[in-house]
Amino acid sequence: MTIARTSRVYYRTSPDGVVVVKDGAELAVYRSTEELIETHIKGMLAKDRQDTRKVRKILRSYRPSDVIRSRD
Repeated sequence: MTIARTSRVYYRTSPDGVVVVKDGAELAVYRSTEELIETHIKGMLAKDRQDTRKVRKILRSYRPSDVIRSRD
């Protein structure tokens, strides 16, 4: 018998949050969708510094420009 591997993201209301689950284990809980996206983009930045400009462009579409400090 094969065990199905599943991943999912869902919203919960008490306490408020966005939950990431993989194979039945809760991996992370974020306060908002924006926090999830920002964390993911920061992970992309840490993983591949070669694409810094590309990732900063994506990040700017989710965050106000006054929050992002460019080093390009």
